[in-house]
Amino acid sequence: MLIRTRDDQSRLHRRQCVACGYSGRFVDRAAQESCPRCQCDFSVRPPMSYAEMEGFEARDLEAARARRMRALDTPAATEWRLVERWLAFLFAVAVVGIAVIATGVALLVPH
Repeated sequence: MLIRTRDDQSRLHRRQCVACGYSGRFVDRAAQESCPRCQCDFSVRPPMSYAEMEGFEARDLEAARARRMRALDTPAATEWRLVERWLAFLFAVAVVGIAVIATGVALLVPH
């Protein structure tokens, strides 16, 4: 018969880094951006307890959402979104330009 102690129960609900398993006091802080041990980005992989990983209790979605929004507000993320928009614009212009040229060539070639 397995007897569970109070420490075992608290360990089930203690959040830890999903990359390295670090469960120190800095993991549960809402302002913590990354794991102090392995530098895992908490906005991408938020810390979870064993119970949360198994689906026995709901994750703190508000804290995860706050981390995600903070990650999107960094200057590097904003700069990358701007680059993505320009690349999408240039791709669209290239596709339309090729379509116009192909239509013009098709109309000029005698059948």
